[in-house]
Amino acid sequence: MLEFNLYENFNPNLNLPWKQKVPKTRGTIMNYELWQTGYKFTSTGVLSVTANVGDVVEILINSDYSYATVDYKSEKVNLSLLFVVIDIDDSNKATLKNYFWAMVDGVDVPTSILSQSSLNILKLILNQKTTALVTDGIIVNESELSKVFPYNRKSETDSAENILKDMFRFLKKQPITIFKNNKIQTLLVSQSWNRAEIKTRIDEKQNIAIENEVITDRSNYNFLNAYVKKDDGTYPTSPISYTISDTNVLINMDNYSGDGTDLPDRRLIKTGFFDKQPTDEEIKFQISKDTTVANLYFNQNYLLPLYTNDLVNVYYQGLSYRGYISDRCFVESDNGVTNERLLFVQGVS
Repeated sequence: MLEFNLYENFNPNLNLPWKQKVPKTRGTIMNYELWQTGYKFTSTGVLSVTANVGDVVEILINSDYSYATVDYKSEKVNLSLLFVVIDIDDSNKATLKNYFWAMVDGVDVPTSILSQSSLNILKLILNQKTTALVTDGIIVNESELSKVFPYNRKSETDSAENILKDMFRFLKKQPITIFKNNKIQTLLVSQSWNRAEIKTRIDEKQNIAIENEVITDRSNYNFLNAYVKKDDGTYPTSPISYTISDTNVLINMDNYSGDGTDLPDRRLIKTGFFDKQPTDEEIKFQISKDTTVANLYFNQNYLLPLYTNDLVNVYYQGLSYRGYISDRCFVESDNGVTNERLLFVQGVS
């Protein structure tokens, strides 16, 4: 069992900065499966007291947690996990959504903001005037969020959740919510300010499970005939044709001078009509293969512990997987002991 504090919903309309957040009751959670970031899963557990949908649950883990705040400096806090109750049944089994994702639930933003840096996008989304729950800022290494990524959005708006999931995949980071000194902050950091890759080996003793996940689901086309509208508003009679080489390089067939051995064995043609010349990224998105990554689940090795957002090179059965720890899961065993499993996600560029 683990103890928890139960709060009323942290509604930004009612939770003013000077107002102390006081739990309405305390209790214990049993038969739990608790994910720190909620990268893939919601969490569950049986509560010892009655809770309502929308209540905030702060679950106290019997462990310390250190995170970097600036270069060569870190802070240690008592580890706790913050959730929002999204469902509860007659047996008091609650479905819990990680606070961060509950905070941006229902928020849509214009895709015009996606030309900005990740830091600017994040600040625009995590604006307490528009979020569903209280937020008191973020702790990030701003230099790691200075890049602009290709989001390949065609619509004028998209949900904050979709945009942030793409962003965090590019960054190889997941948001951690902490509740400290009456403030709720989002961490996008790990143990060190400037992350260095940690090399480790895992084996069957750690109860390893592997799954492949398609994170970008595209069509099966490999050849695009692009008709780009002319200044007079009409389309040309002949398209510009593009394909992808074996090394994932975009090729304009008008300029190709190779012998074809580096091109797909068979043309799977898609035709597109564009008001203006599409970018290379937009074209590749139309005809690239699905992006698939490996997810590795394994038990924590307490002699060499890994933590959320650590960059890791994992060796397993003669293969090397490079990526990051996207989540930690705390599970109650049959004898009441809390076991810890990690979710490693292979990185993509």
